[in-house]
Amino acid sequence: LNSSQPRALGFTKFLREQIMSTLADSFLDDLDDLDSDGDEENDEKQEEKKPQSGEDDDASDDELDAMVSDLQAGGDLSSVASLRKSEAFTSHMARIEESMSRSAEPILGNVEEHPEYQLIVSCNEMITKIDEEMLLVYKFVVDIYSKKFPELESLVPGRLDYLKTVEVIGNEMDLTTVDLSATLPNALVISVSMTGSTTSGRPLSEADLAQCLEGCLEASALDDARTAILDFVQTRMTSVAPNVCAIIDTVIAAQLMGLTGGLVNLSKIPACNLVVIGQVKTSDRGGFGAVAAMPHTGIIYYSTAVQQCAPYLRRKALKVVAGKLSLAARIDLHQSEPSGAAGQRMRAEIDEKIAKWLEPDKARTKKALPVPDDRPSKKRGGKRARKYKEKFGMTETRKEVNKRSFGLLGTDEYGDDAMGNDMGLLGTKAGGKLRVPPKKEQRTVAKQQSRRAISLSSGATNGLSSSLVFTPVQGIELVAGKGGQGQSDAMDKVNAANQAWFSQDSGFLSARPK
Repeated sequence: LNSSQPRALGFTKFLREQIMSTLADSFLDDLDDLDSDGDEENDEKQEEKKPQSGEDDDASDDELDAMVSDLQAGGDLSSVASLRKSEAFTSHMARIEESMSRSAEPILGNVEEHPEYQLIVSCNEMITKIDEEMLLVYKFVVDIYSKKFPELESLVPGRLDYLKTVEVIGNEMDLTTVDLSATLPNALVISVSMTGSTTSGRPLSEADLAQCLEGCLEASALDDARTAILDFVQTRMTSVAPNVCAIIDTVIAAQLMGLTGGLVNLSKIPACNLVVIGQVKTSDRGGFGAVAAMPHTGIIYYSTAVQQCAPYLRRKALKVVAGKLSLAARIDLHQSEPSGAAGQRMRAEIDEKIAKWLEPDKARTKKALPVPDDRPSKKRGGKRARKYKEKFGMTETRKEVNKRSFGLLGTDEYGDDAMGNDMGLLGTKAGGKLRVPPKKEQRTVAKQQSRRAISLSSGATNGLSSSLVFTPVQGIELVAGKGGQGQSDAMDKVNAANQAWFSQDSGFLSARPK
Protein backbone atom coordinates (compact mmCIF):
# COMPACT_ATOMS: atom_id res chain seq x y z
CA LEU A 1 0.00 0.00 0.00
CA ASN A 2 1.22 3.50 -0.74
CA SER A 3 1.03 6.43 1.71
CA SER A 4 -2.31 7.67 0.36
CA GLN A 5 -4.15 4.40 0.93
CA PRO A 6 -4.02 4.42 4.82
CA ARG A 7 -5.11 8.04 4.76
CA ALA A 8 -7.98 7.18 2.45
CA LEU A 9 -8.99 4.25 4.64
CA GLY A 10 -9.04 6.44 7.78
CA PHE A 11 -11.10 9.09 6.12
CA THR A 12 -13.35 6.38 4.70
CA LYS A 13 -14.06 5.21 8.23
CA PHE A 14 -15.11 8.76 9.16
CA LEU A 15 -17.42 9.04 6.13
CA ARG A 16 -18.95 5.65 6.84
CA GLU A 17 -19.73 6.73 10.43
CA GLN A 18 -21.34 9.93 9.16
CA ILE A 19 -23.52 8.08 6.66
CA MET A 20 -24.51 5.39 9.17
CA SER A 21 -25.53 8.07 11.68
CA THR A 22 -27.73 9.73 9.04
CA LEU A 23 -29.30 6.38 8.20
CA ALA A 24 -30.00 5.72 11.89
CA ASP A 25 -31.65 9.13 12.16
CA SER A 26 -33.82 8.40 9.14
CA PHE A 27 -34.93 5.10 10.67
CA LEU A 28 -35.82 6.85 13.93
CA ASP A 29 -37.85 9.43 12.01
CA ASP A 30 -39.76 6.63 10.30
CA LEU A 31 -40.55 5.06 13.68
CA ASP A 32 -41.75 8.38 15.10
CA ASP A 33 -44.25 8.70 12.23
CA LEU A 34 -45.97 5.45 13.21
CA ASP A 35 -49.11 5.75 15.33
CA SER A 36 -49.53 3.82 18.57
CA ASP A 37 -52.85 2.30 17.44
CA GLY A 38 -51.21 0.25 14.70
CA ASP A 39 -54.11 0.33 12.20
CA GLU A 40 -53.95 -1.19 8.75
CA GLU A 41 -53.24 2.07 6.92
CA ASN A 42 -50.07 2.67 8.91
CA ASP A 43 -49.00 -0.92 8.29
CA GLU A 44 -49.40 -0.46 4.56
CA LYS A 45 -47.43 2.79 4.67
CA GLN A 46 -44.70 1.06 6.64
CA GLU A 47 -44.51 -1.72 4.06
CA GLU A 48 -44.22 0.88 1.32
CA LYS A 49 -41.40 2.64 3.18
CA LYS A 50 -39.34 -0.51 3.65
CA PRO A 51 -38.35 -1.02 0.01
CA GLN A 52 -37.81 2.72 -0.33
CA SER A 53 -35.41 2.74 2.63
CA GLY A 54 -33.64 -0.23 1.13
CA GLU A 55 -33.20 1.67 -2.11
CA ASP A 56 -31.80 4.62 -0.12
CA ASP A 57 -29.35 2.29 1.59
CA ASP A 58 -28.19 0.94 -1.77
CA ALA A 59 -27.81 4.45 -3.14
CA SER A 60 -25.83 5.59 -0.11
CA ASP A 61 -23.59 2.53 -0.31
CA ASP A 62 -22.91 3.19 -3.98
CA GLU A 63 -22.08 6.82 -3.17
CA LEU A 64 -19.75 5.73 -0.37
CA ASP A 65 -18.00 3.24 -2.64
CA ALA A 66 -17.50 5.92 -5.25
CA MET A 67 -15.95 8.31 -2.67
CA VAL A 68 -13.69 5.54 -1.35
CA SER A 69 -12.48 4.70 -4.83
CA ASP A 70 -11.74 8.38 -5.51
CA LEU A 71 -9.81 8.72 -2.26
CA GLN A 72 -7.81 5.56 -2.91
CA ALA A 73 -7.06 6.66 -6.44
CA GLY A 74 -6.02 10.26 -5.76
CA GLY A 75 -6.30 10.95 -2.04
CA ASP A 76 -6.02 14.72 -2.48
CA LEU A 77 -7.91 17.55 -0.79
CA SER A 78 -10.05 18.35 -3.82
CA SER A 79 -12.15 15.24 -3.19
CA VAL A 80 -13.13 16.68 0.23
CA ALA A 81 -13.18 20.46 -0.14
CA SER A 82 -15.05 21.68 -3.20
CA LEU A 83 -17.20 24.51 -1.86
CA ARG A 84 -14.89 27.42 -2.65
CA LYS A 85 -14.63 26.26 -6.26
CA SER A 86 -18.40 26.10 -6.73
CA GLU A 87 -20.26 28.73 -8.71
CA ALA A 88 -22.82 29.33 -5.94
CA PHE A 89 -20.11 30.24 -3.45
CA THR A 90 -18.34 32.54 -5.90
CA SER A 91 -21.51 34.40 -6.87
CA HIS A 92 -22.59 34.70 -3.25
CA MET A 93 -19.29 36.24 -2.16
CA ALA A 94 -19.37 38.60 -5.17
CA ARG A 95 -22.83 39.83 -4.17
CA ILE A 96 -21.60 40.39 -0.63
CA GLU A 97 -18.58 42.41 -1.81
CA GLU A 98 -20.83 44.51 -4.03
CA SER A 99 -23.26 45.15 -1.18
CA MET A 100 -20.45 45.98 1.25
CA SER A 101 -19.18 48.65 -1.13
CA ARG A 102 -22.41 50.57 -0.55
CA SER A 103 -23.46 52.08 2.75
CA ALA A 104 -26.31 50.50 4.67
CA GLU A 105 -29.69 52.14 4.14
CA PRO A 106 -32.95 51.52 5.99
CA ILE A 107 -35.31 49.19 4.15
CA LEU A 108 -38.71 50.74 3.51
CA GLY A 109 -41.82 49.07 2.16
CA ASN A 110 -42.07 45.31 1.70
CA VAL A 111 -39.08 43.75 3.45
CA GLU A 112 -39.44 40.30 1.86
CA GLU A 113 -38.88 41.59 -1.69
CA HIS A 114 -35.76 43.64 -0.95
CA PRO A 115 -32.60 42.08 -2.50
CA GLU A 116 -30.41 42.70 0.54
CA TYR A 117 -32.95 40.97 2.75
CA GLN A 118 -32.90 37.90 0.49
CA LEU A 119 -29.09 37.96 0.52
CA ILE A 120 -29.05 38.03 4.33
CA VAL A 121 -31.37 35.03 4.50
CA SER A 122 -29.18 33.07 2.07
CA CYS A 123 -26.09 33.87 4.17
CA ASN A 124 -27.35 31.56 6.90
CA GLU A 125 -27.38 28.59 4.51
CA MET A 126 -23.91 29.45 3.22
CA ILE A 127 -22.47 29.63 6.74
CA THR A 128 -23.87 26.17 7.46
CA LYS A 129 -22.18 24.77 4.34
CA ILE A 130 -18.87 26.40 5.32
CA ASP A 131 -19.02 24.85 8.80
CA GLU A 132 -19.68 21.40 7.34
CA GLU A 133 -16.78 21.68 4.92
CA MET A 134 -14.43 22.93 7.63
CA LEU A 135 -15.29 19.81 9.62
CA LEU A 136 -14.41 17.61 6.66
CA VAL A 137 -11.11 19.41 6.13
CA TYR A 138 -10.30 19.11 9.82
CA LYS A 139 -10.92 15.35 9.78
CA PHE A 140 -8.84 15.05 6.63
CA VAL A 141 -5.86 16.81 8.22
CA VAL A 142 -6.20 14.90 11.51
CA ASP A 143 -6.21 11.60 9.66
CA ILE A 144 -2.91 12.43 7.97
CA TYR A 145 -1.10 14.29 10.77
CA SER A 146 -1.94 11.66 13.44
CA LYS A 147 0.89 9.55 12.02
CA LYS A 148 3.35 12.20 13.14
CA PHE A 149 1.72 13.64 16.30
CA PRO A 150 -1.28 11.51 17.40
CA GLU A 151 -1.60 13.26 20.79
CA LEU A 152 -2.10 16.73 19.29
CA GLU A 153 -5.82 16.16 18.62
CA SER A 154 -6.55 15.63 22.33
CA LEU A 155 -4.28 18.47 23.46
CA VAL A 156 -5.77 21.17 21.18
CA PRO A 157 -9.59 20.92 21.27
CA GLY A 158 -10.33 23.79 18.86
CA ARG A 159 -10.48 22.82 15.18
CA LEU A 160 -9.08 26.06 13.81
CA ASP A 161 -6.39 26.16 16.52
CA TYR A 162 -5.39 22.61 15.62
CA LEU A 163 -5.02 23.48 11.96
CA LYS A 164 -2.98 26.58 12.75
CA THR A 165 -0.72 24.54 15.06
CA VAL A 166 -0.16 21.93 12.34
CA GLU A 167 0.75 24.70 9.90
CA VAL A 168 3.32 26.13 12.36
CA ILE A 169 4.87 22.80 13.44
CA GLY A 170 4.99 21.21 10.00
CA ASN A 171 7.35 18.23 9.93
CA GLU A 172 9.56 19.42 12.78
CA MET A 173 10.20 16.73 15.42
CA ASP A 174 11.95 18.95 17.97
CA LEU A 175 9.11 21.17 19.20
CA THR A 176 11.39 23.17 21.49
CA THR A 177 12.59 25.09 18.44
CA VAL A 178 9.04 25.93 17.31
CA ASP A 179 7.41 29.16 18.53
CA LEU A 180 3.73 28.46 19.25
CA SER A 181 3.08 31.52 21.44
CA ALA A 182 1.19 33.33 18.67
CA THR A 183 -1.13 30.35 18.09
CA LEU A 184 -1.77 28.77 21.51
CA PRO A 185 -1.86 30.05 25.10
CA ASN A 186 1.24 29.61 27.25
CA ALA A 187 -0.13 26.74 29.35
CA LEU A 188 -1.07 24.81 26.22
CA VAL A 189 2.27 25.53 24.56
CA ILE A 190 4.13 23.85 27.44
CA SER A 191 1.96 20.73 27.33
CA VAL A 192 2.29 20.45 23.53
CA SER A 193 6.09 20.85 23.69
CA MET A 194 6.49 18.25 26.45
CA THR A 195 4.20 15.75 24.71
CA GLY A 196 5.84 16.32 21.33
CA SER A 197 9.27 15.44 22.73
CA THR A 198 8.03 12.00 23.83
CA THR A 199 5.61 11.21 21.01
CA SER A 200 5.74 7.95 19.11
CA GLY A 201 4.99 9.52 15.73
CA ARG A 202 7.17 9.51 12.67
CA PRO A 203 7.96 12.28 10.19
CA LEU A 204 5.56 12.61 7.28
CA SER A 205 6.43 12.22 3.66
CA GLU A 206 6.53 15.28 1.46
CA ALA A 207 3.24 14.37 -0.24
CA ASP A 208 1.42 13.93 3.07
CA LEU A 209 2.90 17.12 4.49
CA ALA A 210 1.83 19.01 1.36
CA GLN A 211 -1.72 17.68 1.76
CA CYS A 212 -1.80 18.77 5.43
CA LEU A 213 -0.55 22.26 4.65
CA GLU A 214 -3.03 22.56 1.78
CA GLY A 215 -5.83 21.53 4.14
CA CYS A 216 -4.74 24.16 6.65
CA LEU A 217 -4.77 26.85 3.99
CA GLU A 218 -8.19 25.72 2.78
CA ALA A 219 -9.61 25.88 6.32
CA SER A 220 -8.08 29.33 6.80
CA ALA A 221 -9.68 30.55 3.55
CA LEU A 222 -13.05 29.13 4.57
CA ASP A 223 -12.77 30.84 7.94
CA ASP A 224 -12.01 34.16 6.24
CA ALA A 225 -15.07 33.74 4.02
CA ARG A 226 -17.19 32.92 7.05
CA THR A 227 -15.92 36.04 8.83
CA ALA A 228 -16.72 38.20 5.78
CA ILE A 229 -20.26 36.81 5.65
CA LEU A 230 -20.79 37.45 9.35
CA ASP A 231 -19.52 41.01 9.01
CA PHE A 232 -21.95 41.61 6.17
CA VAL A 233 -24.82 40.17 8.18
CA GLN A 234 -23.86 42.28 11.16
CA THR A 235 -23.90 45.51 9.15
CA ARG A 236 -27.10 44.76 7.24
CA MET A 237 -29.28 43.08 9.86
CA THR A 238 -29.53 46.34 11.77
CA SER A 239 -31.30 47.89 8.78
CA VAL A 240 -33.63 44.91 8.22
CA ALA A 241 -34.57 44.16 11.83
CA PRO A 242 -33.08 46.84 14.11
CA ASN A 243 -35.23 46.01 17.13
CA VAL A 244 -34.51 42.27 16.92
CA CYS A 245 -30.75 42.94 16.65
CA ALA A 246 -30.93 45.22 19.68
CA ILE A 247 -32.13 42.27 21.80
CA ILE A 248 -29.99 39.40 20.46
CA ASP A 249 -26.78 39.16 18.45
CA THR A 250 -26.97 39.97 14.74
CA VAL A 251 -25.54 36.58 13.74
CA ILE A 252 -28.12 34.71 15.80
CA ALA A 253 -30.84 37.02 14.45
CA ALA A 254 -29.81 36.11 10.88
CA GLN A 255 -29.79 32.39 11.70
CA LEU A 256 -33.18 32.68 13.37
CA MET A 257 -34.59 34.51 10.36
CA GLY A 258 -33.16 31.89 8.01
CA LEU A 259 -34.62 28.99 10.01
CA THR A 260 -38.07 30.56 10.21
CA GLY A 261 -38.15 31.56 6.55
CA GLY A 262 -38.08 35.34 6.84
CA LEU A 263 -39.23 38.21 8.97
CA VAL A 264 -42.92 37.64 8.17
CA ASN A 265 -42.86 34.06 9.42
CA LEU A 266 -40.76 35.08 12.41
CA SER A 267 -43.38 37.62 13.46
CA LYS A 268 -46.12 34.97 13.31
CA ILE A 269 -44.38 32.50 15.65
CA PRO A 270 -45.36 32.76 19.34
CA ALA A 271 -42.75 33.16 22.04
CA CYS A 272 -43.16 29.60 23.35
CA ASN A 273 -42.12 28.21 19.94
CA LEU A 274 -39.23 30.64 19.45
CA VAL A 275 -37.51 29.00 22.42
CA VAL A 276 -36.97 25.68 20.59
CA ILE A 277 -36.17 26.94 17.07
CA GLY A 278 -32.79 25.59 16.02
CA GLN A 279 -32.70 22.82 18.61
CA VAL A 280 -30.36 19.95 17.74
CA LYS A 281 -31.77 16.56 18.70
CA THR A 282 -29.00 14.05 19.31
CA SER A 283 -29.68 10.40 20.02
CA ASP A 284 -26.09 9.73 21.15
CA ARG A 285 -25.51 11.60 24.42
CA GLY A 286 -22.17 9.96 25.20
CA GLY A 287 -23.40 8.31 28.39
CA PHE A 288 -24.95 11.46 29.83
CA GLY A 289 -28.58 11.91 30.77
CA ALA A 290 -31.33 13.87 29.03
CA VAL A 291 -30.46 17.03 30.99
CA ALA A 292 -26.99 17.14 29.41
CA ALA A 293 -28.61 17.34 25.95
CA MET A 294 -30.30 20.61 27.03
CA PRO A 295 -33.86 19.94 25.86
CA HIS A 296 -36.11 22.81 24.76
CA THR A 297 -33.18 25.09 23.96
CA GLY A 298 -32.72 26.59 20.51
CA ILE A 299 -30.24 29.07 19.06
CA ILE A 300 -31.62 31.92 21.19
CA TYR A 301 -30.13 30.13 24.20
CA TYR A 302 -26.63 30.99 22.91
CA SER A 303 -27.27 34.72 22.59
CA THR A 304 -25.44 37.21 24.79
CA ALA A 305 -28.64 38.23 26.57
CA VAL A 306 -29.08 34.68 27.90
CA GLN A 307 -25.46 33.67 28.41
CA GLN A 308 -24.65 36.70 30.57
CA CYS A 309 -26.59 35.35 33.56
CA ALA A 310 -25.80 32.41 35.83
CA PRO A 311 -26.36 28.87 34.44
CA TYR A 312 -29.24 28.15 36.80
CA LEU A 313 -31.09 31.24 35.52
CA ARG A 314 -30.53 30.78 31.77
CA ARG A 315 -33.71 28.79 31.14
CA LYS A 316 -35.69 31.51 32.90
CA ALA A 317 -33.92 34.25 30.96
CA LEU A 318 -34.51 32.35 27.70
CA LYS A 319 -38.28 32.63 28.13
CA VAL A 320 -38.05 36.36 28.84
CA VAL A 321 -35.84 36.98 25.78
CA ALA A 322 -38.16 34.94 23.53
CA GLY A 323 -41.16 36.97 24.70
CA LYS A 324 -39.46 40.29 23.95
CA LEU A 325 -38.13 38.94 20.65
CA SER A 326 -41.59 38.08 19.34
CA LEU A 327 -42.74 41.64 20.05
CA ALA A 328 -39.64 43.14 18.40
CA ALA A 329 -40.15 41.05 15.23
CA ARG A 330 -43.67 42.43 14.82
CA ILE A 331 -42.41 45.97 15.35
CA ASP A 332 -39.75 45.48 12.65
CA LEU A 333 -42.27 43.97 10.24
CA HIS A 334 -44.55 46.99 10.42
CA GLN A 335 -41.53 49.37 10.62
CA SER A 336 -43.10 51.35 13.44
CA GLU A 337 -39.70 51.94 15.12
CA PRO A 338 -36.94 51.94 12.46
CA SER A 339 -34.39 53.48 14.84
CA GLY A 340 -34.41 50.38 17.11
CA ALA A 341 -35.29 52.35 20.24
CA ALA A 342 -38.03 49.86 21.20
CA GLY A 343 -35.57 46.95 21.06
CA GLN A 344 -33.07 48.87 23.16
CA ARG A 345 -35.72 49.51 25.80
CA MET A 346 -36.62 45.80 25.81
CA ARG A 347 -32.97 44.81 26.16
CA ALA A 348 -32.62 47.23 29.09
CA GLU A 349 -35.65 45.63 30.73
CA ILE A 350 -34.13 42.16 30.25
CA ASP A 351 -30.80 43.24 31.77
CA GLU A 352 -32.61 44.87 34.66
CA LYS A 353 -34.60 41.70 35.38
CA ILE A 354 -31.47 39.53 35.27
CA ALA A 355 -29.66 41.92 37.61
CA LYS A 356 -32.64 41.78 39.96
CA TRP A 357 -32.52 37.97 39.98
CA LEU A 358 -28.81 37.99 40.80
CA GLU A 359 -29.22 40.30 43.78
CA PRO A 360 -28.93 38.59 47.20
CA ASP A 361 -31.97 38.44 49.40
CA LYS A 362 -32.38 41.51 51.54
CA ALA A 363 -31.96 40.99 55.27
CA ARG A 364 -34.81 41.90 57.54
CA THR A 365 -34.21 45.41 58.79
CA LYS A 366 -34.68 46.12 62.47
CA LYS A 367 -37.11 48.98 62.67
CA ALA A 368 -36.41 51.38 65.52
CA LEU A 369 -39.20 52.30 67.92
CA PRO A 370 -40.62 55.80 67.62
CA VAL A 371 -39.42 58.48 69.99
CA PRO A 372 -41.72 58.55 73.05
CA ASP A 373 -43.89 61.66 73.31
CA ASP A 374 -44.68 62.95 76.82
CA ARG A 375 -47.64 64.95 75.67
CA PRO A 376 -51.02 63.24 75.96
CA SER A 377 -52.36 61.85 72.77
CA LYS A 378 -55.34 63.42 71.13
CA LYS A 379 -58.57 61.73 72.10
CA ARG A 380 -61.76 61.91 70.20
CA GLY A 381 -64.74 63.52 71.91
CA GLY A 382 -68.44 63.74 71.21
CA LYS A 383 -71.52 61.65 71.78
CA ARG A 384 -70.22 58.60 69.97
CA ALA A 385 -66.95 58.60 71.94
CA ARG A 386 -68.82 58.97 75.24
CA LYS A 387 -71.13 56.07 74.37
CA TYR A 388 -68.13 53.93 73.44
CA LYS A 389 -66.41 54.72 76.75
CA GLU A 390 -69.58 54.01 78.71
CA LYS A 391 -69.81 50.61 77.03
CA PHE A 392 -66.53 49.49 78.61
CA GLY A 393 -66.65 51.79 81.65
CA MET A 394 -67.43 50.93 85.32
CA THR A 395 -71.04 51.12 86.44
CA GLU A 396 -72.27 53.02 89.49
CA THR A 397 -73.11 49.74 91.24
CA ARG A 398 -69.57 48.47 90.83
CA LYS A 399 -68.21 51.79 92.08
CA GLU A 400 -70.29 51.53 95.29
CA VAL A 401 -69.18 47.92 95.80
CA ASN A 402 -65.53 48.94 95.51
CA LYS A 403 -65.87 51.75 98.08
CA ARG A 404 -64.77 51.24 101.71
CA SER A 405 -65.54 53.30 104.78
CA PHE A 406 -62.79 53.98 107.29
CA GLY A 407 -63.53 54.28 111.02
CA LEU A 408 -66.87 52.44 110.80
CA LEU A 409 -67.23 48.85 111.99
CA GLY A 410 -69.15 46.85 109.48
CA THR A 411 -71.61 44.07 110.24
CA ASP A 412 -69.80 41.52 108.05
CA GLU A 413 -66.82 39.47 108.98
CA TYR A 414 -63.34 40.89 108.44
CA GLY A 415 -62.44 38.06 106.14
CA ASP A 416 -65.26 38.86 103.76
CA ASP A 417 -64.18 42.47 103.57
CA ALA A 418 -60.56 41.50 103.01
CA MET A 419 -61.41 38.93 100.28
CA GLY A 420 -63.90 41.24 98.57
CA ASN A 421 -66.96 39.06 99.31
CA ASP A 422 -69.05 41.88 100.74
CA MET A 423 -70.98 44.60 98.94
CA GLY A 424 -68.87 47.53 100.18
CA LEU A 425 -70.91 50.69 100.72
CA LEU A 426 -73.69 49.46 98.46
CA GLY A 427 -76.97 49.49 100.39
CA THR A 428 -75.55 51.20 103.49
CA LYS A 429 -76.30 54.61 104.94
CA ALA A 430 -72.81 55.83 104.11
CA GLY A 431 -73.30 54.89 100.47
CA GLY A 432 -75.30 56.64 97.83
CA LYS A 433 -78.86 56.13 96.73
CA LEU A 434 -78.21 52.67 95.30
CA ARG A 435 -79.49 49.75 97.34
CA VAL A 436 -78.88 46.02 97.25
CA PRO A 437 -81.71 44.05 95.61
CA PRO A 438 -84.08 42.51 98.24
CA LYS A 439 -83.40 38.91 97.32
CA LYS A 440 -79.70 39.41 97.44
CA GLU A 441 -80.02 41.21 100.78
CA GLN A 442 -82.08 38.35 102.25
CA ARG A 443 -79.50 35.80 101.12
CA THR A 444 -76.79 37.92 102.65
CA VAL A 445 -78.65 38.17 106.00
CA ALA A 446 -79.32 34.44 106.05
CA LYS A 447 -75.64 33.70 105.48
CA GLN A 448 -74.67 36.09 108.24
CA GLN A 449 -77.11 34.44 110.73
CA SER A 450 -75.88 30.95 109.91
CA ARG A 451 -72.26 31.99 110.33
CA ARG A 452 -73.07 33.67 113.63
CA ALA A 453 -74.84 30.51 114.90
CA ILE A 454 -71.91 28.33 113.87
CA SER A 455 -69.47 30.64 115.62
CA LEU A 456 -71.51 30.43 118.88
CA SER A 457 -72.00 26.65 118.73
CA SER A 458 -69.46 23.90 119.14
CA GLY A 459 -69.72 23.01 115.53
CA ALA A 460 -72.18 20.05 115.86
CA THR A 461 -74.81 19.76 113.19
CA ASN A 462 -77.43 17.66 115.05
CA GLY A 463 -78.32 16.86 118.66
CA LEU A 464 -77.95 19.32 121.48
CA SER A 465 -75.75 22.26 120.89
CA SER A 466 -73.87 23.23 123.97
CA SER A 467 -71.31 25.80 124.92
CA LEU A 468 -69.06 26.40 127.91
CA VAL A 469 -69.88 29.48 129.90
CA PHE A 470 -67.42 30.86 132.45
CA THR A 471 -69.11 32.47 135.54
CA PRO A 472 -67.28 33.99 138.50
CA VAL A 473 -69.57 32.20 141.01
CA GLN A 474 -70.22 28.70 139.67
CA GLY A 475 -67.14 28.30 137.46
CA ILE A 476 -67.69 26.26 134.30
CA GLU A 477 -71.35 25.51 133.50
CA LEU A 478 -72.70 23.36 130.66
CA VAL A 479 -75.84 25.01 129.24
CA ALA A 480 -78.11 23.63 126.52
CA GLY A 481 -77.63 25.53 123.30
CA LYS A 482 -80.35 27.39 121.45
CA GLY A 483 -79.79 25.48 118.29
CA GLY A 484 -81.31 22.25 119.65
CA GLN A 485 -84.35 24.03 121.16
CA GLY A 486 -85.10 25.81 117.94
CA GLN A 487 -84.89 22.54 116.04
CA SER A 488 -87.36 20.82 118.43
CA ASP A 489 -89.84 23.70 118.12
CA ALA A 490 -89.75 23.38 114.32
CA MET A 491 -90.38 19.65 114.51
CA ASP A 492 -93.36 20.25 116.85
CA LYS A 493 -94.88 22.65 114.34
CA VAL A 494 -94.47 20.12 111.53
CA ASN A 495 -96.10 17.33 113.57
CA ALA A 496 -99.02 19.59 114.54
CA ALA A 497 -99.64 20.49 110.93
CA ASN A 498 -99.54 16.85 109.89
CA GLN A 499 -102.06 15.92 112.60
CA ALA A 500 -104.36 18.68 111.49
CA TRP A 501 -104.37 17.73 107.82
CA PHE A 502 -103.53 14.04 107.56
CA SER A 503 -104.98 12.50 110.73
CA GLN A 504 -107.64 9.80 110.51
CA ASP A 505 -110.18 11.85 112.50
CA SER A 506 -110.04 14.93 110.26
CA GLY A 507 -112.69 15.35 107.55
CA PHE A 508 -113.40 17.60 104.65
CA LEU A 509 -113.58 21.25 105.42
CA SER A 510 -115.57 23.76 103.47
CA ALA A 511 -113.59 26.30 101.47
CA ARG A 512 -116.52 28.71 101.56
CA PRO A 513 -115.65 31.80 103.51
CA LYS A 514 -117.51 32.21 106.71
